[in-house]
This record gives sequence, C-alpha cells and structure tokens, in this order.
Amino acid sequence: MTTFTIGGLTAEDGEMDRSRGRIYFSDLGDWYSGAESKTDINERAQGDGAHGIDVDLRGSAAFTFTGWYEGDTWADVLTMMDRFKQATITRRTIPVSVEDELGVTSRIVSVRAAPLREDKLARAFDFAIDMHALDPLRYGPAVSVSTGLPTAGGGITFPITYPISYGTPGDPGRVTVSNPGTAPTYSILEITGGMSGGFELTEVTTGRTLRFERPIPDGSTIYLNPRTGMVSMDGPSDVSRYLSRSEFWSVPAAVGDVPGMREIQFNSLGIVTGTPTLKAITAPAFW
Repeated sequence: MTTFTIGGLTAEDGEMDRSRGRIYFSDLGDWYSGAESKTDINERAQGDGAHGIDVDLRGSAAFTFTGWYEGDTWADVLTMMDRFKQATITRRTIPVSVEDELGVTSRIVSVRAAPLREDKLARAFDFAIDMHALDPLRYGPAVSVSTGLPTAGGGITFPITYPISYGTPGDPGRVTVSNPGTAPTYSILEITGGMSGGFELTEVTTGRTLRFERPIPDGSTIYLNPRTGMVSMDGPSDVSRYLSRSEFWSVPAAVGDVPGMREIQFNSLGIVTGTPTLKAITAPAFW
C-alpha cells in the first residue's frame, strides 16, 4: 500500500478498500518524475547543432497530489476541511513524504495552492495540493555513523607466550558513509570538541579536505553542510570564516545494487580535551 503524509495528515491509496472517515488519494502527480533541465541550449550560429554542455543542471520540482475525503456526517467533513487547511496553508516550507513498497522518501515543499471542492450531499470533498520543491531530489531516511579521533593499538606483548595475543586493535578515526540512491547526496557533518586548534576532515579516496582552524571548547559542536557550504557553531552562529580549506565533497549515487561510498578521516588540530567526535548523517537521494 502507498500513502502520503503532509502536516500530520496521511492519505491512503484510493485503489485499496475504502471507508468513510479516511483520506484517500487518486494521483501523486510528478512525485516520481525527474526534474527538467534548466541549462539553456546554445545553438551554433554558423553550423549544425548546438554547443556542448559542461554540466546539465536540473531545475526545481513541481507536483500535485489529488484525492478525496468522505465523512459520516457533514460536521465530519467540515472538521476535516479545517484540519486540511491547517496542514497545508502555512507561512513556511513543510515536509511531505510518500511511503511505497520500496520505503519512505521525503521532500521539503512550498504548498502553492490546496483548493477544496465540497459536496454536501455526498458528505465529502475533493482536494488538489499543488507543491513546489526547491530541491528536486527525494530523500530516504538518514543514516548516522560516528567515530572518535584515531587511537593507537596495543600491539604484541613480549616475551611472546602462547596463545599469542595481538593486543587491542587501534581506531583509525574514520567513518564510511553510503548512498544507495540514484542521485548524489551530501553528508551533514557534526564535530564536537574540545580541540584547541580545530580539526581536519579528509575524504580518503579523493583527498579533498575540510580544515577548520578555531578553538572548539569541550561540549561545543560544529555543523557543516557541504551542500550549502555553511558552517555553524552551537546552532545559528556562522563560523564559515574559520574554514581555511573548503574542498567539500558529495556522496556518489549507487551503481546498480552497489551503493556509492565515501570514507572520511577525522584528525584534530592542537591539544585535545574531552572526547571529540565526528558524526556523519547521510540521507540517500533519488531523482
């Protein structure tokens, strides 16, 4: 069964068994469609065809959910219409999600219009929710992985006795993030202190590096959003100016059944206090 949820209201697939007092949808519009290209075609003035395209960028995504509600009484219908308007008419962008046989995917949308057409005789109303997502991608549930700073292993104790003990393995201070989606995505990075000089993150395969040079007190957290390039500390405080190297990277899309992956090395700068931690939060992305 497929459902969609918006503003706390959930609608079910109208092709399933129907009953009064529940919201059903008949169409999800272009929810599963890929966004159109927004890169202009530059025709060759003195030759056949057009000039090449270096990067074919995608635009934002628009789609419409349509459906209906049938109540036991007209009062039920009026109450649900009020709830429907409360869920869709807001002054902010809101999350909307669809759950199908493959799982849940979500977007942040602006509801452009949500007209209702009531039918008092049938004790029902129809709806059409016109939405626009500035980010054209759908996102699956985010997965979080974390690590501390690198630590040395215990090694072999001499003189050697049997059975041999190889000691406690060390921690390389790395996390691996994966993306089983069909489009590249980004990991939200959270780094907690304390470190007197900041930290450095390196993507092992590409060598791309993020170097943050500023004291991070024990208990404070730095947030990095590679998609926007924003860096903040303990909430809204913008500390992007302390990022001396900003070689942000994305997490590639899956190839067939093999997820795209990135391995991130976490290192400190200066004196370490407390228990510094790197957390990487990655939501798979889908066209």
